[in-house]
Amino acid sequence: MISFPAFLLQCWYNWGDMQITQKGLSPIRTTIQTAGAILALSLLLGCSSQKAPISVTATVEAAPSTSPTTTPSVSSAAAGPVKIPAHTEGITSQFPLEGLASSVIIDSVNDAQTIRARTAAGQGELLMISSGPEERGHLNVSSNYGLEGDQTYQADYSIVYRKGNQDQELFRLPAFLFAQPTDRVLDFAKVSFKEADIYLLTPQYKSGHGLAGYAFAIDKRSGEAFPLSFVQDGIVQDTLIYAELEPAPVNDHEQLAVFSPVGAGGEPELEPRVYTLDLVNHQFVARKI
Repeated sequence: MISFPAFLLQCWYNWGDMQITQKGLSPIRTTIQTAGAILALSLLLGCSSQKAPISVTATVEAAPSTSPTTTPSVSSAAAGPVKIPAHTEGITSQFPLEGLASSVIIDSVNDAQTIRARTAAGQGELLMISSGPEERGHLNVSSNYGLEGDQTYQADYSIVYRKGNQDQELFRLPAFLFAQPTDRVLDFAKVSFKEADIYLLTPQYKSGHGLAGYAFAIDKRSGEAFPLSFVQDGIVQDTLIYAELEPAPVNDHEQLAVFSPVGAGGEPELEPRVYTLDLVNHQFVARKI
């Protein structure tokens, strides 16, 4: 197939031959016409060769990208960072959700070895100390066990007698939960007897049906420390239950006098219950009435 520039040149020569034949143009004029035709044709071809690359380049730049990997990346960048929802559920307890725990909101978790009660005793001191992480919170509703906003504490606690650098574990309170109106360190209430000093710890300050105390003794002769149990009608218990509103347990003629709690609609006892100290068996034994 003949190219377009060659086609034009051929037409020009044919036209020139016709002019020479028909009009009898002189050789000089023919030469000038031929030279002019060649010059014009050169300019036409030069312009065509310069425009072609520009046209191709423009076509390449305007063509849309067909790569499948570029579109997701651009879309992801335009979307911005992913928003993570705020955690609003609070701290989850490590202990079973039982009893008072259903009314507690945990605010923080303390390290192990947090002291919740402390009193000088004998040649050392008695401590209520956490043996693992302690959950500290507050009551979200008022009840018999405290008012809304009261401080709460729960941990695996140990009652320890510390003498010098030696700790003697006397008693364990696993998963123990109690409430107090403040965060002060509690005291062991001291009741002195002839042969021993008794220390009563009552972590929970109210319940509506009596307080539960734990008793520990320091033998005055040997210096030995040990927990005490309470025996009534053949039943042995680790706690002493006593009234919230009556006077605290006291030594009455070498016997422990305790007022019993009063239930709803009940009448308070006129006389306290009386316990005799048995250091040999590490017990307080209720006297039969």
